Order: sequence, then C-alpha cells, then structure tokens
Amino acid sequence: MNVLYIGFRDLVHPMYDDFMEVINGQHDVRMYDPNRPLAPQFQNKQVIIDQGGWGTHEMIDAALAGGAKLWQVIGTGLDHMDVAYCRSKGIPISYSPGTFSGIALAEHALFFMLCLAKNLNLGEKNVRAGKFYLPMNEELADKTLGLVGFGGSGKELAARAHAFRMRVLAIDAVEIPKAMQEEYHVLFLGGPENLPSLLKESDYVSIHAPLTSQTHHLMNQRAFEMMKPGACFINVARGEIVDDTALLEALQSGKLSGAGLDAFSQEPMPLDHPLLHMENVIVSPHIAGGTRGTNRRRGRAAAENVLRVAQGLPPLYPAPIST
Repeated sequence: MNVLYIGFRDLVHPMYDDFMEVINGQHDVRMYDPNRPLAPQFQNKQVIIDQGGWGTHEMIDAALAGGAKLWQVIGTGLDHMDVAYCRSKGIPISYSPGTFSGIALAEHALFFMLCLAKNLNLGEKNVRAGKFYLPMNEELADKTLGLVGFGGSGKELAARAHAFRMRVLAIDAVEIPKAMQEEYHVLFLGGPENLPSLLKESDYVSIHAPLTSQTHHLMNQRAFEMMKPGACFINVARGEIVDDTALLEALQSGKLSGAGLDAFSQEPMPLDHPLLHMENVIVSPHIAGGTRGTNRRRGRAAAENVLRVAQGLPPLYPAPIST
C-alpha cells in the first residue's frame, strides 16, 4: 500500500512516530510537502492520512484521481473539512472517535474546575505580591456538574466527578441506555431540550459536544443568562460552540464566577482579548486532548485502518454525517 501522510503545521511528531511504529515498514509512507505541486503527491496513494482533518476540495480531488481508497483523519473534530464532499467523491472517510481523547479531555476539564475552585490565578498573584491567607476557596464536593454532551470525554469526566462527590447531570443528542447512566452515576440524563434545566441547576457547566450547525453558538447570551448565578463554565471542545462576546459579558457582569477555556473561536486569540486577562478565567492553548496517550491511541487506530484496507477489509471508525 502507498500512503500519503499530511502533517499538521509543526505538530507532526510524535503522532507520526506512533503511526509509523504500527506500520512497521509494511507499507510505503510519504510525507506531504505543501511546497511541492499537489497532484503528483497524491498519485497512486491508496490511503491518505490527514492529521487534524484539514483536507481541501483540491486535495480530495487529487486523492480521487490518485486512486485513494480511504481518507483517514487523525483527530476527532471534523468541522475543518467538507466530509460530505469527500463522501460524494466515493472516498470513505474515517476519524478518531472521542473515546481516544476522552481521558485527556476529562482530566483537563477537571483541572480547570479545580483551578477555578481554588482560585489559582488570584492565589498565585497574591503569593507573588506577598499577600497570604487569601482568597477563600471552594470545594467540588456536593457541587453540581452539568455535562453538555455525554460521549467519550463526557463519560470520563462523569466518572471523575463522582469520585469528587459531585452531582452529575448530562444531556446528549443521542439516547443513552439507562444502564450507562447508572454506571457513571449520572443523576439525570436527557436530550437537547433539557439544556435550560441543566444550565439552571449546575455549578459547573462543561462542554463535550462536537461542533455542528446545531451546536454553533449553543452557548449564547440566552444560555448564559439561564445559568446559575456564580456558576463556572468549562470548554474543552470547540470554540465556535461559544459566543465569546456573550461569555465575556457574563463574566464581567458577575453572572458567572469563572471560566476554563481550551478552545476559542479564533486561534490564536488576539493577545489583547479581555478573556486572556481576567483573574477568573483559566486558559490553555487548545491542548486538552493532546496527550501522549491520545496520540498513541489515534496513531495506532489510523495504522490499523491502513492494514485493514490492505487486506480488503472495511475501515473502522467511519466519520459521522455532519449536521
């Protein structure tokens, strides 16, 4: 099999290395070079590995002409790519389901919650200013966590929140079996129509949904107004799910007491954006899912699909139809 690997900016390693470890020399893998003519690089390439899902229409057309049998995205979010266009060309597309990054995202969301409860930014500022014994902090125990999305990362966070003696509520667009609700100690599990009640009851609201036409700016001014006064907002999903202006207003007005943000509507964010300079906002540069564990799981799954295509088997983890 001939494979073309499209790396993402300067973040190719170690994901590429994890992929190559499983390939183990069994197939010919070439690295895509954006500085060379596009079409010849796709010629006679049966599998395209797309790190991050940034394939363009031009790339997809070239892959079709080159005889591609699979477009494999290493990553969970597919909002950067026209999945329907790829399918319309007859090229199957697979991705990395949320279960691969679920642990990493859940740990990062919990990290944000702890930082906010313990006033990390203000506490660090006080230490450096020689001011001790303040501020007074909060505990996660007996607080209510509302999960918007109950996929891989939502389930993992529910399990960790239960260990911290938190009450967990969740909603998801897909019906979840009752047994799974009990397994993860979720007190209430509903559908998108239950978002208002979840927002009103939760001390922490954490986003674990994909970006679709239905979730774009799901967290808008009306949603933040429905949240419990003094609640905290967590986003380790996609920035465009949130209306940044509405979030900023909710924080500045005191409606929300804090936010933990790993994803933003514009990346990188403008350095003078107010969200980057608030003591009650914890930020990270879209790294929540990027752990060594996530990379290994994603790289191995992509390599497994190359091996399956070579054996004439259908690829695993077909990409969902976007809405």
